[in-house]
Amino acid sequence: MENGGYIVAIDLGSNTVTVVVGSKTDDGKIKILDQEISAVQNGGMVRGEIKNIDLVSQSIKTAVNAIESRTGIRITEAYTGISGQHIRSVKQPYYVFASRGDEIRQEDVRQLHDSMRNVPAPDGEKILQIIPQNYVIDDKEETANPVGTFGNKLASTFNIILGDTVAINRLEMALKRVNIAPMGLYLNAIAAGEAVLTPDEKEEGVAVIDIGAGTTDIVVYQNNIIRHVGIVPMGGNVINKDIRSYGILEKHVESLKTRYGEAVRDAAQPDKYITTPGLSAKASKEISAQNLAAIIEARMLDIIDFAIEEIKKSGYHDKLGAGVVLTGGGAKLKHIDLLFKNYTGLDVRVAGAESNLEEESLNLAGDPAIATAIGLLIRAYNEPGQSKTANRARPLTPRSVNDETSPSGNKRSLNDFYQTQNTNTIQEENPDEDQQPPTPPAPKTENSVKRFFNKLRTYFEEDEIEDNEI
Repeated sequence: MENGGYIVAIDLGSNTVTVVVGSKTDDGKIKILDQEISAVQNGGMVRGEIKNIDLVSQSIKTAVNAIESRTGIRITEAYTGISGQHIRSVKQPYYVFASRGDEIRQEDVRQLHDSMRNVPAPDGEKILQIIPQNYVIDDKEETANPVGTFGNKLASTFNIILGDTVAINRLEMALKRVNIAPMGLYLNAIAAGEAVLTPDEKEEGVAVIDIGAGTTDIVVYQNNIIRHVGIVPMGGNVINKDIRSYGILEKHVESLKTRYGEAVRDAAQPDKYITTPGLSAKASKEISAQNLAAIIEARMLDIIDFAIEEIKKSGYHDKLGAGVVLTGGGAKLKHIDLLFKNYTGLDVRVAGAESNLEEESLNLAGDPAIATAIGLLIRAYNEPGQSKTANRARPLTPRSVNDETSPSGNKRSLNDFYQTQNTNTIQEENPDEDQQPPTPPAPKTENSVKRFFNKLRTYFEEDEIEDNEI
């Protein structure tokens, strides 16, 4: 049997591939038919990017075959997500004049969006998402719903999220190598947010921090608008590397961390010791629970520092009425919410996709580790114009948020925008009935982004990991 009325989502993580098959119920919840997680061998994925396509394709095939054998469904197409340090976002202001009279109409909003969608990305990159922020009427009145308001000029700042073309193409190749047609591509950070957040949290202001193995994805919402997306090329693997430096065999590190590890050193029992097998029966390794917790705490504080830096770059750090929601495999560490709250002062909760799953699917798919995969299903079902089934294959084409019409007209390159010197203001012009849409100014560049990733690069280029002072 083919996919039928179900949708398949594949989350390619640095350590695992997660495949979920689900459908949408009449009340809008997601029903999970089946899910499978398969390991990715070392070197297959590095910090969210495919480095060995054979290893990744093999992991995809293993997970898909397991689901097919249990359900009888033949998986031929899927939606997938993307992450990695190549993801970046730029802010792009733009405006149009009212087409008729002094009333803003739907056609004006559409023209504003079309102008952004018609602009190709810089060389070597693709536009993954175009997210409009609040609209401004005549440079005075800010509104989330401009249609029907009175004014001559409609402006907005767009958050344009870009990804590396090579990384995107490799993802598509990995799916096609196992005869799966890529149906759509979504940002993992946004998918995680869709899975774990409530409407009230999106409205009040919230940051989702998805702690994976190789990356930590951050998305910030406020007034139900995605304000910022950031990727930190650090995840749970940096903790594993430090534990490994204590002589623990690699095959035991992950289970040691998840079964016995805690994120707060002072909460661990000082007289408790964990023994793991060594290369021989006489070479077993022993580590105290408090030392293990100290390793985890130190590296988690590094991740928190970089995540908070991303949240601050959004400009909404002090507007998070709903605090922070932690998800992903790294969020399952004991006391992680306590560490985050004590260190940042923000309200924190750990969540899976429970608010979006029907009750019977909670035990199967409520784990925070697979929240992103569930979010990919939600994004696919919420995509405008979708048939809500996986019967029809489409090219792997990133779609823009809140855009319902196809791009049309002459395209202008974002490369031209980057070369424009005046990046801070929108030029004023007098409205005229025959006036053509203005040329968008250059997206703002942030030197802080370069400094941020230079700091990370230095962090990862160290030849030796210094032992924590325990």
